Amino acid sequence: MTNRIINLTSSTIKSLPAPPINSKANDIEWSDEKIIGLKLLIGRTGNRRYLLRYISPVTKKKASIALGRWPDLEVPEARTKARKLKVQIADGIDPKLERDSQPARVIPDVQTFFNETYLPWAKTRKKTWKDDETRFVRCKPIYKIPMDRLSASAIMKLQSHLGTETFKGKSYSIATNNRVIALVKGMCSLSAKVLDTVNHSTKVSLIPENNARTRFLNVEETALLIKVARTYYCKVKGNLIALLWLTGCRISELLERKWEDVDFDNRVLFIKKTKNGQPHQIYLSNLMLELLYELKKEKQPGNPYVFPGTRQGTHISSPRKAFRLILDRAGIDADGLCFHSARHSVASNLLNSGMDVTSVQRVLNHKDMASTLHYRKFSTEALERGANALSDMVEQASQNIALPEVKAG
Repeated sequence: MTNRIINLTSSTIKSLPAPPINSKANDIEWSDEKIIGLKLLIGRTGNRRYLLRYISPVTKKKASIALGRWPDLEVPEARTKARKLKVQIADGIDPKLERDSQPARVIPDVQTFFNETYLPWAKTRKKTWKDDETRFVRCKPIYKIPMDRLSASAIMKLQSHLGTETFKGKSYSIATNNRVIALVKGMCSLSAKVLDTVNHSTKVSLIPENNARTRFLNVEETALLIKVARTYYCKVKGNLIALLWLTGCRISELLERKWEDVDFDNRVLFIKKTKNGQPHQIYLSNLMLELLYELKKEKQPGNPYVFPGTRQGTHISSPRKAFRLILDRAGIDADGLCFHSARHSVASNLLNSGMDVTSVQRVLNHKDMASTLHYRKFSTEALERGANALSDMVEQASQNIALPEVKAG
C-alpha cells in the first residue's frame, strides 16, 4: 500500500489517481498533513473514503475507524469528525470499541424527524410554523430517507422534482420552491445539532430568484386607493387596506394588532414583535388616527382585535378579494400588486420625495439599510429630475470651458 502525505482539499482529491491495474494493493492511502491519523483511501473503482488510524488506548494496538465517503463528507467535515474522535482517544476511550459496544442507534427518517422533532421545535420559535407544515407536504420524495442518509444528491433531486409540480394547472414559482428547500435545509441543520448527523444540505444552493417586484403605487395612485378603500362596504377591510398603504406594515403584523396596542393619547401603534424580532412603534398621523377611530366604532364586545373577524375572538384573514375589488373600482391595474406592495410603495414614495434613507429605514423597521434600499423603486419623474439635473450642470459648466486648440499636422 502506497502512503503519501498531502494537504487534502476537494480539488486535490478529485485529481488523485486510483490504484493501477497491476497494483497488488486494493487501495492507495493518502495522509492528511493537517490532522495526524486522518487518511483518504482510494479504491480500484475510484471510490474515496476517510479513515482515522490511531493507537487504541484500551488495547494499545493499532486501530482504525471509518469516517465516511467523499464527497458526501467534505474535507472540513472529515477533519472536524477526526478531531472529536481524537479527543475521545486522549480521554482513554477507543471510539471504535465504544461504537461497537453500544446498541445500534435508530436514526429517524425525514418524515418522522419533521413530525417528532422539527415541528415541536418550530412551534416554540416560529410564527410561520403552519407554513412549514404546508411546505413539507411537497417533500414526499424524501419522506422515508433516514436523516443521516439525506445526501446532497437526494435534496437536489427533490429540488428538480419541485420544478415539475403544478397547482391548478400553473407551475409553482421559483420563490415558492425555494421555501421548500429552505425548510429541508433548516431540518438538516437541526438534525446536525440534535442527532450529530452530517449536514449535506449546505452543498445545495437555492435557485436564483429573478422576481423582484418593480410595481408600486405612486403618491397619486396611493391617494386614490385609500379614497376608494374608505368607501368599501366593509369598514374593517377597507380601513385595513388604507392603513397598509399609509404605514407600510406587513399585513400579518397589522392584522394581529389588538386595541391594547393602540395609544391614542400618544399617537402610537405598538407592534411587540416584528419579522426581524424587534419591536416597532408607528407614529399615527391625523389620517391614521381617523381610520382607527372609525374602526373603534366597529369594535365587537369581547373581541380584542382592531380588525375583528366574524368568529368570536378572532381577526379577519387577508382580504384579497376586497383588495382586488377596490383596485378595480379605482381603475388601478392589479397586475404585479399584492399586499406586500404597500411596503414597496411607502419606501419608494418617501425616498423619491427626498426623505433620507435612515428615516425610511425606521419607518419600515428594517434592521439593515440594504433592505430599505432594496425596496426603493424610482418613479419616472424622479429619474427625469436626476437626468435633467446632471445635464443642466454639465451644460452650465461647458459654457465656461474653452475647447483646446487643435495643433496642425
